[in-house]
Amino acid sequence: MNKIFSLILPFIILLPLGLSGQINLSGEVTPGAMLRISDGSLIDLPFRVGTLSAGYAFGDFELNTTTSIESRWIDPEFSEDMLQFREAYLMWYPAFGEVKLGKMIHAWGAADANNPTDNLSPYDYYYMFLAGTDRKLGTFSIVGKAYFGDVQLEVIAIPEFESNRLPLDEPDFPIQLPVPPGARYWMPENEFEIGARIQYALGIGDISASYFRGHDRSFSPAGMLVNVSPVFVGEEPSFTHQLTYRKTDVIGLDAVLFPGNWTLRGEFAYFLSKTPEIDFDMSRITYDAKYLQSVIQAEYSFSNNVQLMGQYINTNYISTESDLIPGSGMITAQTTLQDPNSPLPDSIRIPMLAQLGSFGVPEFSAGMGTPFGLISDQVVVLSTMVTTLDNDLELGAMFMINLAETGYMTNLNSSYTLWEGLNLDATLSYFIGGDEEDNKFKQLEDFSNLNLGLTVNF
Repeated sequence: MNKIFSLILPFIILLPLGLSGQINLSGEVTPGAMLRISDGSLIDLPFRVGTLSAGYAFGDFELNTTTSIESRWIDPEFSEDMLQFREAYLMWYPAFGEVKLGKMIHAWGAADANNPTDNLSPYDYYYMFLAGTDRKLGTFSIVGKAYFGDVQLEVIAIPEFESNRLPLDEPDFPIQLPVPPGARYWMPENEFEIGARIQYALGIGDISASYFRGHDRSFSPAGMLVNVSPVFVGEEPSFTHQLTYRKTDVIGLDAVLFPGNWTLRGEFAYFLSKTPEIDFDMSRITYDAKYLQSVIQAEYSFSNNVQLMGQYINTNYISTESDLIPGSGMITAQTTLQDPNSPLPDSIRIPMLAQLGSFGVPEFSAGMGTPFGLISDQVVVLSTMVTTLDNDLELGAMFMINLAETGYMTNLNSSYTLWEGLNLDATLSYFIGGDEEDNKFKQLEDFSNLNLGLTVNF
């Protein structure tokens, strides 16, 4: 369906019902620019120009939609692809709880911003440093929620698989993912995913347990196809890398407590990840891994509108078994290239044989969990926030320490209300990394930036 038609369709439906129900419209316009600190140049990445939310309530039913416009400052392409139809779902409130159907963004977990149990909605890594649902993508889902006194049970079914949106071939994005050119993606054979969460309200907080059966949101190596036929006519063999999305089960536990002025949060997720069977003649890479992600968080609120927060994020790889199963193409290529009577000259044959021999199993990388797992296995986050000037000025600071290797991030932000509905925003992000090989914070150093913008709410 055309995106523009999808945008106006809810309003066409709501128009004849407007006299008997309630229509709500809200949104924001958020023009802004990200400038590189090192030389003041503009970082050319997509950003959301604005967001419009529309809702219609009629009796026990609600229809909600959220649409954003995305663009760039340099050479923007004006097309319907600028429209991001983020959510569009129907909600029904029966006597037992809630039922939702449509495209929606899900949020699980008790920790702030970094939730290892929150894996139902894929992430948009262009907005990795935003918080909450702003960095997520909607998926078509069916949700049922039931209430039994202090107990809440939620079941979510996702018929179609959606992967993370990754910034591939983006020179201005600091972390470049090593995707071989011409790689082939193997999508899940059975895309259906399901999750369930049960939550119990305590006197001073709540505790939840969850289970999710799905697929990694980020791809992983599946193998390599070797075509040896060109060798017989004196040419180099061809190599096509294969990528896939592993099957992963997640068992989660989270809790939040409110003792006095303190807020204590804990979240734990146990992952069982396995490469699916692929019925294809190639050299296959298989993973069978178990790992645990956890977040421990403590907050304290002072009476003068000052808040302090500390968070520890950890990934522990319990076991990461892997294997390389050679396919017929690789076996034939090795045999052919090892033959000194091969039609290929030694200047080509010997380097190609070495390249083939160097092909192995890449190190296991988590395909689910908190997005900061992409940066480090152990991170400490310290932050504070204060409001002043009759709540017109909000100041915040965040300091991240990488415990796995040398790495630091400082984030300072401010938002000043010029008048109601209009804010002036500024954020400074600065990264320091070590000299270790593949140090993520070192790669982020040139991404240190100053983000300036306006927010117009309506």
